[in-house]
Amino acid sequence: MRRQSQFLTRALNPANVAHWMRSLSGEQRAAIEALAVRRDMVALLTYLRDHRVTGTQSTGNFPLKAVREITACFVNPPQLDFTVGEHTFRLRSEDDVWPLIFLHHLACSGALIEGGPGRRWRLTSLGEEFLAIPPPVQVWLMVYIWWSQVNWLIAFPFQGLGETLPPQFKETTLHHLLALPVDTSTSVDAFASRLIKATGLQWRARDSSNAQMFLHAAVSRMVIYILADFGLIEVKYRKKETGLLTFEEAVAFKMTAFGHGLLETLK
Repeated sequence: MRRQSQFLTRALNPANVAHWMRSLSGEQRAAIEALAVRRDMVALLTYLRDHRVTGTQSTGNFPLKAVREITACFVNPPQLDFTVGEHTFRLRSEDDVWPLIFLHHLACSGALIEGGPGRRWRLTSLGEEFLAIPPPVQVWLMVYIWWSQVNWLIAFPFQGLGETLPPQFKETTLHHLLALPVDTSTSVDAFASRLIKATGLQWRARDSSNAQMFLHAAVSRMVIYILADFGLIEVKYRKKETGLLTFEEAVAFKMTAFGHGLLETLK
């Protein structure tokens, strides 16, 4: 309980966070309140508060019934079953649903929830408080948890990166992001190249023929897409086809004034 109380105090009291809060315009506050990832976290915590959800015996994941019911409450419910050609793929576990995996890891790492294999998932006192604090503080706390508590490799879980990121990877990422001019377009590839060089990020798999492609994809997944979900950057996408699948690939992004101000509080 003491750890959770100190954690929330850090979110609410520092002068730099208070200054950032005061600087938010009405338009920015409205955007924060509408932010899908914030509303989805509220939906997850509210569901766990109001329903009995016991973790699976093997991994502690949410059971399939809970996965379907929780994600149905998301702003943009993910497709859980889909067909490619003549094959239909049905939901097998929570591990198949990235938006929920992301929030589950965030909530666990930030001590918003507690539970595990064969145990009921419950809100902690901090999780209860999260539901009551203003939307800007909710978003700030989620970003803070991602930056300080979560292993970013969950966003790109490939063995080629090893088990840990290079030392100071997060600090260097923050430095490079804050060095970008606000509302100015930056190439994702150029940013990734600079970050890879500055941090010494390496692809350690035996087959290194596509190393640069994988490293750029890792930066996109661990940094660009996450920051876009938090509303800290605006991203330009292009459609890309791979076999039978078509997906959107980030090609450029702009740091927003809101994003720059929030990231400044993490220094």
